[in-house]
Amino acid sequence: MKRLARQDRSAGRHPSRVPHRSVSWIGSVSCFDRRLHYESVWVLFAVNGKSLVANLEGLSIAVDARIVKRPGIGFYTYLQGAMQCLLDMGARVSLLTNFPPENYESLFPTAEWLEFGSHRNLIWDQYDLPKFLRRKAFDLYWAPCNNGIPFLPAGRTAKVSTTHDMVPIRLPRLYLVRRPLFALPYLVWTSAVMLRSDTILTVSRSSARDIRHFSGRRAIVIPPVFYPLATQGDPALVPPGLLHRNYIVYNGGLDPRKNVLNLLKGFAMVGREWPDLLLVMMGRGYSSLDSPIAELGISKSIVRTGYVDENTRSAIISLAAAMAYPSLYEGFGLPLLEAFATGTPVLTAANSSLAEVAGDAAVYVDPRDPSSIAEGIVRMRDPHLAADLRLKGLERLSHFDPMVSRERLVIELATAARGR
Repeated sequence: MKRLARQDRSAGRHPSRVPHRSVSWIGSVSCFDRRLHYESVWVLFAVNGKSLVANLEGLSIAVDARIVKRPGIGFYTYLQGAMQCLLDMGARVSLLTNFPPENYESLFPTAEWLEFGSHRNLIWDQYDLPKFLRRKAFDLYWAPCNNGIPFLPAGRTAKVSTTHDMVPIRLPRLYLVRRPLFALPYLVWTSAVMLRSDTILTVSRSSARDIRHFSGRRAIVIPPVFYPLATQGDPALVPPGLLHRNYIVYNGGLDPRKNVLNLLKGFAMVGREWPDLLLVMMGRGYSSLDSPIAELGISKSIVRTGYVDENTRSAIISLAAAMAYPSLYEGFGLPLLEAFATGTPVLTAANSSLAEVAGDAAVYVDPRDPSSIAEGIVRMRDPHLAADLRLKGLERLSHFDPMVSRERLVIELATAARGR
């Protein structure tokens, strides 16, 4: 008993977080990354004889669902997996938005959708939301996407947040110095999350270290609930122009940290070594890269798919020679798991959470050096290396079991709700 309690404290929790209740230990489960010592020991426990891991039945949980307007990004995928968990476990879920939800209700048809407040997100966070929470008195309010915690009191409702990363504070010149209109709301909502959350969740040990370093708060690490799709390799879903072609795929968007310009420069250097190689860029917004693509002379080698649904995205990734993801900094890196799930080799950077997620299942490059990116891409031509990376990627994926993440998420939300 004492040994288990010590293990639980090392993971950032303590039995005393469930006040005025009889706590008993049921067992322990570990999720290990043997190479990086990714040990996050967690313990299933019972409150007054009832297992918290069993379900969330009877708890009223409000969730900030504004991210549903942005399908295809990591936050959206995170919310999808987590929401299915909450609904499966019997929670009475209310999804909160500041826009009409009619176009999104089919995503989670058994949940209640509630629209209220200002269309300006900062006003909604800091003024409308706390008034709403005081009036409704949910058991728990969860802000799953970095923001959404108010400074003002929210009544007796327990407040849980998920901070995926602190990238703007890690890279202030890219995000805060050059973008004052972004900096002000970001600093407000991040300060509110750190100061006013009862429980802070995060998705990687790297992000937990950043949260601890910059705020002094301890965050509980629970990787995303990620389910591989079954449509990988279905040629019917792949655009005809990509069938039987050699291509690498990028699926990260245009956020400054994604390092797309250096990826393009590196790709341009590969032409002599791999002249028939294409770079497939999935998602919207790449028209802003027309000029650098033309200047690099690679216009005919770039394929921009626009937005594609999850099944098509999985099929495109599965037929790629590699996934290129040389980001400057990440909170987790879901595209890496997408590549592992489809048996696609990964090229990435050995920084932040990326090495934590990829382990030995990736070719690592210096993201600030286009020639290093080019060398990494060329290495993907080696069939023996590619086969080795495919096997190691599938093994890495096993470290991120969605059922483990589901159960750990349920424990933390139930603890927060019942301990308020």
